[in-house]
Amino acid sequence: MRLYLLGLFALTAATPALAHEPAPRPSPQIDAAKVGALLSNPLIQEGLAAVVDQYANALLQTHVGPVAQLADPSARIRPEDTLADVIARQDPHYADHLHQGAKGAIAATGKAATGVASMTAELQRTTDRLRAVLAQSGLGLDADR
Repeated sequence: MRLYLLGLFALTAATPALAHEPAPRPSPQIDAAKVGALLSNPLIQEGLAAVVDQYANALLQTHVGPVAQLADPSARIRPEDTLADVIARQDPHYADHLHQGAKGAIAATGKAATGVASMTAELQRTTDRLRAVLAQSGLGLDADR
């Protein structure tokens, strides 16, 4: 029994020594070209726009009638109205417009990511050219300074 208690005590005492922080994971490198290609794919755009639609629909089910009437009694907002009801009276096709707008924004993001990827490579080539000119001119900056 003593041996058992001694072993248990040793394990308990050693636990703080064994509890150490795991090594930090390196942050993932984002490949802008891959992101651009993915977001430029019409199937991906449609899928992401559908997710935006779901989030918007969840938000638009918020009942705003009682508070809206307090803010503007002359508004045609009924006590049981949701945000969707209010928007639908202003734009009956708001859901389609929202979906198309989300797809357009995703496509634009894909183009921007593709542009960033190509620009990154071009800026690296420019940096290399400038370093070569500095090295040839003798005006290069010393790394020790």
